[in-house]
Amino acid sequence: MADFRSDTITVADARMREAMASAAVGDDFYGEDPTVAALEAAAAALVGKPAGLFVPNGTLANTVAMLALTVGDQVVVHADSDIQMWEAHTMAKVAHLQTLPLPGARGRLDLDALRRCLSATDPYAPRPGVVAIENTHSASGGSAWSLAEIAAVADLCAAHGVPLYCDGARLFNAVVARGYTAAQATSRCAAVAISLYKGLGAPMGSVLCGAPEFIDRARTLRRTLGLTFRQVGHVAAAGLVALENVASLADDHRRARLLWEQLDGVLPADVLGDPPETNILALRFGADAAHVVDLLAAQGVRVTEVVPGVVRFVTHRDLDDDAVTAAVVAMRSVLAREVR
Repeated sequence: MADFRSDTITVADARMREAMASAAVGDDFYGEDPTVAALEAAAAALVGKPAGLFVPNGTLANTVAMLALTVGDQVVVHADSDIQMWEAHTMAKVAHLQTLPLPGARGRLDLDALRRCLSATDPYAPRPGVVAIENTHSASGGSAWSLAEIAAVADLCAAHGVPLYCDGARLFNAVVARGYTAAQATSRCAAVAISLYKGLGAPMGSVLCGAPEFIDRARTLRRTLGLTFRQVGHVAAAGLVALENVASLADDHRRARLLWEQLDGVLPADVLGDPPETNILALRFGADAAHVVDLLAAQGVRVTEVVPGVVRFVTHRDLDDDAVTAAVVAMRSVLAREVR
């Protein structure tokens, strides 16, 4: 199978496994795991924040961040963001926070809509407590925010006293694609979470980064949610290796562009869309999307319907150029036989 479902399905390579096996460890509950401390410091330095906190995954990072940051009742997000599509129930059930989905092209928050919701004065209505952006934005095909776009949202947040948060699960894809640094991309954000297992190859883990007082609150919340670590340095060691894999994301981007180029002419332009900026190709099949997913699986190519009507291909370190060729062959076969 050529598995394009996500860049989370990668398997630790020999170097990462060796680092995990030989890691120096201690009891992280007491702050005594040196490898965890090294990972948290390295991740925080990369994104230009003073402190970091190692957590199991992005959902936990986002949930803890919203609890630690919010000054109100609502988490303002894009309508197709991962927080809205996959984590809104967690925000409601665990954090007791509402998500307020806003429109906007390519995963950006519509500034007029954001301004209206931040300016609302009804004392009985839910109050926006934090604004979350997703960079890159998965559902729009891995689209990367520009620094100017981030600044425009940050200015509105600052004007209304609402913190800005970056769900940066694929932030390093944006860094590679746009040419800015991670610190530049998050300089106006109160906090940011990065993933170690999306694209970078670690088996698990995210790092939540921000000011020391924010990380202290987040650490308490992590424990409250039952996620105390002990000798977790064996896993943190994989994260340290993962942070060294950022430059290799350029290969994933190249393969996503190669896939798009080889499908150009095979798929209608309105299905294919624009060339991918990073490692995600989003194909708009509409009502046929679920059927296409099943037909491709029968041809040995795994993909997912990431949001209704959109079939997502994600390139990653465990796929080579032959996998791209296999995907194109499978798509040609599906279109020739089944899709009308």
